[in-house]
Amino acid sequence: MQFKNGFTLIEVLFVLSVWSVLLILSAPLHFSILEKQEEDNFMDTLQMDLLYMQSESYGIRNYFRLTFTGNESYIITKDQNIKTLVERKIPEGWKIDQRIMSAIEFNDRGIIVEPGNIMINTKNNKYKVICPLGKGRCYIAKQ
Repeated sequence: MQFKNGFTLIEVLFVLSVWSVLLILSAPLHFSILEKQEEDNFMDTLQMDLLYMQSESYGIRNYFRLTFTGNESYIITKDQNIKTLVERKIPEGWKIDQRIMSAIEFNDRGIIVEPGNIMINTKNNKYKVICPLGKGRCYIAKQ
């Protein structure tokens, strides 16, 4: 009697081909999930930075300004552009349309200096950063 131990070459090739097809089909899903997660993280960080600027400007009675440097990054400065607090990178392929509002600035009482909107075009969505007149908080709306 002869016992068979293991798999034949055809069985192994069949299993490997099924696995390769599954991997090829799932790769684009992973990239779209990563892009969406990157988009969500950036928007949450921007929202928290705006809230931080407004609360700190009121709390320590100082000016805070958020300025976009083209489509590469944005910078938060304190004391009317004297001290840079943070610089954050904008993901590649995104476009910032700041024709209506060039910078977001809070005075020493937590009030926005110039109200307006900034459009952010990502690879998949469009967002509008809305800064209303007065002590209202800036917020981000998905278009």
